[in-house]
Amino acid sequence: MESHLEKQNRDVLQKSFEEMISTLPKENCWGFSEDQYQYQGFWFTPRFLQGALSAQQQFQAQPTDIILCSSPRTGHCKSQNTQPIQLDEAFELFYEGVSMFGPYWDHVLGYWKASLERPDKLMFLKYEDLVEDTVLYLKKTAEFMGYPFSSEEQQQGVPENIVKMCSFDNLSGLEVIKTGRHRETENNIFFRKGKVGDWKNYLTTEMAQRLDQRTLQKLSGSGLSL
Repeated sequence: MESHLEKQNRDVLQKSFEEMISTLPKENCWGFSEDQYQYQGFWFTPRFLQGALSAQQQFQAQPTDIILCSSPRTGHCKSQNTQPIQLDEAFELFYEGVSMFGPYWDHVLGYWKASLERPDKLMFLKYEDLVEDTVLYLKKTAEFMGYPFSSEEQQQGVPENIVKMCSFDNLSGLEVIKTGRHRETENNIFFRKGKVGDWKNYLTTEMAQRLDQRTLQKLSGSGLSL
């Protein structure tokens, strides 16, 4: 049960957060019912911003921590708190860097640079590479985490079996995905097509060219290509 002192501290932190957030640039976009705020160059909803600030102020990293992040392009989540948004409008917002945790390129570059500075602590993988040779990158990931597959495991096809069990086709066909829910959201919402290049069915040639040009501009000199 929360003590009186703990409640006081929480109230003080909440008031401090509300005062700070009122000074930040904000946009109402992407169909969210609440504004997004720009903090240290990135865009957050209030809930996520409060979490980011708490992590900055209180989080103490441990050697065994594993932080898993996904690309904003990997999926789309349906929520009762969002309204439909046209693709053209969403594209322009993304292009200008106004997106959850965006600009996307700055978000990616932060992890890319960290992986170059501390390659023993941070492994940087691309979705397209994983799809092209999943077994290879599974083995690299196991080695990076300090648990490489033994010769016997490789001979028995353990890596291949893991890839099969974790494949899009297998996971999307599970009963818990077909009928389960995460809070108010159906689990199947998190599974779309799982195909590289499906953007061609939605973006115009002009959109693709603009996005490629912006990506080249943003990543120029970094050694990273997407």
